[in-house]
Amino acid sequence: MTSSLTQYKYNFYRSDKPIPYEEVADLGDAIDLKDLPTDEQQKLLNSMPQFFITTPDPEEVGYTFVDLESHLSLPNEQNLVNKEFHAQRLLGVTVPEFKVVPCKKTFKTPLGKVNFTYPCLKRRDSEFCIYAYIYYPTNLDQFILNEMIACLEFASITAAETATYTFNSTSGSPIERVIKAVPKTLEIFKSTFSNCVSNAESWDLIKHDVEYGVDYASIKLTDWY
Repeated sequence: MTSSLTQYKYNFYRSDKPIPYEEVADLGDAIDLKDLPTDEQQKLLNSMPQFFITTPDPEEVGYTFVDLESHLSLPNEQNLVNKEFHAQRLLGVTVPEFKVVPCKKTFKTPLGKVNFTYPCLKRRDSEFCIYAYIYYPTNLDQFILNEMIACLEFASITAAETATYTFNSTSGSPIERVIKAVPKTLEIFKSTFSNCVSNAESWDLIKHDVEYGVDYASIKLTDWY
């Protein structure tokens, strides 16, 4: 299931003053503006337009729901000793993240080639998700494991409904709404899961070796671009 809301908005603008110099390539023969004498820096700055940038309002950033059945790769799946890990996505939203970083352009000025710094908006896409998890011993009998996974999947259905409802009924940015949905989702999942596994005859034998619950994660989908 996917759903897209308001697309992200940002403004990049400069003063109406035209750029008076030719843009050229820096072949290692340009000097950074900051390395010039202060008075010469100021003269060049006064001749150039001023650049400004605003990042999007976090609450207006668009997002897309992630298919709950799509592959989920989490950092804590790695480096487990004598334990296995199984997770089920309960809620996932793909969200663009933004940051402003300094960029450079080189211009041919009366003082030679000069590198000017100006603001750039960078973006990367991330998934913010809530997931149910279970840790269990590596040598667990397959029949017992199947019972636990069945209970995990059963409890995840109700927990996913809770996560989605809470997310949709909560204010704030998409990231804030994911985090706010965790407590109620955890409560519903643990209650449903514990009721389910308590009916399994083997549960009393292994319950002290099993950890289960709900957590959230940020998964980077792209590099900054």
